[in-house]
Formats: sequence, structure tokens, C-alpha cells
Amino acid sequence: MKIKSLVFLFSCLFAASLAAADKLAVAEPVAKSGISREEVELLWNMLESSVDGGYDLISRSALNQILTEINLTDSSGLTELNSEQRAKLGELKTVRYLLISNLGKFGSRRNISLMVLDSSTGQILPDRKISETFTDMDELADKMDDILNRIGLGRPVKNYGLNALLMPRLRTAVPSYFSDDFNTELESALLDRGMKLRAFKSAAAILRKNNIPPLDEAEPALFARAGSLLRVDYLLQPVITRFDIVEKREAIEVTRQVVIRRLGHLEGSLRILDARTGETDSVLKIRKEVDFSDLDDTEDWMIEDYGKYLIRAALRDLIPKIPKR
Repeated sequence: MKIKSLVFLFSCLFAASLAAADKLAVAEPVAKSGISREEVELLWNMLESSVDGGYDLISRSALNQILTEINLTDSSGLTELNSEQRAKLGELKTVRYLLISNLGKFGSRRNISLMVLDSSTGQILPDRKISETFTDMDELADKMDDILNRIGLGRPVKNYGLNALLMPRLRTAVPSYFSDDFNTELESALLDRGMKLRAFKSAAAILRKNNIPPLDEAEPALFARAGSLLRVDYLLQPVITRFDIVEKREAIEVTRQVVIRRLGHLEGSLRILDARTGETDSVLKIRKEVDFSDLDDTEDWMIEDYGKYLIRAALRDLIPKIPKR
């Protein structure tokens, strides 16, 4: 019986030690110049509600007790512990890791630094540190899950299994029908290929409803915000740099007849962006030239017919290059 009791007691103690090793404290953010108390509290709440990674979060009162035990009045001294404080922290069983953050302002942008302190050694873990710049707290909130994931404190990444097609970004003059026709044809071709897409008109309506401006020269954070609203994994943005139908008059030397030769050009690219980060994942070139004199039955075509044929021809070349997601 004594042996069984000792085994049971050892098992309980071992289980308790494992539980303590999984506990995490989020220290009060340290404010640098230009940061208000309101921003500090907002960041603290944001971190506490966002951390995961399989850890149990301890309360602020428990954190304050830890700081008192190691003779600190606030969290600003956690990165500069002396040997006595590190030893004392290592003896405590209330927490295993502490998330330390610094918040500062440089010009119009803000900077956050996060680091994880191992209570057993009192040292910052070198592979669990990160810094990020942002414009305001809304942008930081959009980035927070990705930031925490990169230091092992985030929620598991959720894949939606959907992509969204954005309006073409136009860097050249195009006819009025171009944007809608291009995206309608591209959307149809992608669906035929088996790609799962959020309906183009539905996606555009969601972005308008949430006051997302045209995503032309947007920062990655705005693309990530759009991806979060649309609940997609990737954003597809066509960029058009050339679209024209050129008429060339050529004289046939033998008959002295003048014939009109039409050439069509469509150039640009398709940007594929990671909707979680807003960063560019890949860029596919679009480059198509069509000599319409090679086609039959174009006598009754209007100039719009030539343009729409050029769009379809360019997309036939592009679609096979787009990875299935």
C-alpha cells in the first residue's frame, strides 16, 4: 500500500508540474515615448484575448504577485533581471512563460516588440522575439494573429478553402466594358478549372459595406483586412498595363489594294496575395498578341468584339498557370 501511495503521490506531483509548465502570463505592455495609457490598455487586452498556443493564461493579479515575489513594481524590469531575481523567478511554479511587449511611436507609425521570457531561466528566448510596425491599433488587430503565430502563441491557422477575385488594377486606359468583362470571364474560367471562389459581386459588396477603398496601392495590412472580411485564403488581383486594338493599313503590292490589319495587345499580370498577411505570394505575367487577320468571319465585328476576343484569348493562356488552391 505504501508503494502504491508513493506512486500515486509522485504521479500527482508530476502532473502538477506539467500543468505549471503550460501557464503563461501576459505582462503589462511597456510604453515608450508618444504612447497613451489608453493604447497600453488596449494592447494589453488585445494580447490577452489573442494568445493561444496551448497555454493557460494566468490572471493579472497572479502576475502582480509574481512581480512582487521578484521585487519588481511593474513589468518594465522583466528584460533586465539580475541573477537574484532570475533565481527567485525560477523557483516559482505559478507560471512557465511571460509574454513581454514594448509599444513605441516613430513619426506617424507605431512599433511593437514582443518577446517570450522563460521563467525557469529568467532569460528571453532568442527564437521567440518579433517586432512589427503599424499605423494604428486597427491595423495591429488585423496583424495580431499572424504576429503571435510566428512566436508560437497564436491560434491554429484556419483555412477557408476559398479565394476571392478583386477588380482589375488599371494602369492604362481601357474601354468601359473591360473590367466587368475581364473579371466575368476570369471568374468563369477559374470555376470551370475547379477553383473555389467567393462570388465576385458578393465579395465586392462586402468590401464596399465595410468601407474598404479600392485596393490599388494598398498596404499589406489592408489586403489582410479584406481577406479577413471575405474569409478567404488568397486574393487574386489582375493588373493591366496595356490593352489596345491597333489598325494598320497595308498595301498589297500586286493588286495595289489597301487592306486593314488589326492587332490586339493585352499585357499585365495576376497578383496572388496571401489573405492572412496581405503579402504577395506570386505574380503571373499576362502577355498576349492577336493578329485578327488570322481569324475567319470577323467582317461584321465591332471594335468591342475584337476587345472581348482578346480578353478570352489572353485568359486561355493565363488559366493553366494559376495554381489550384
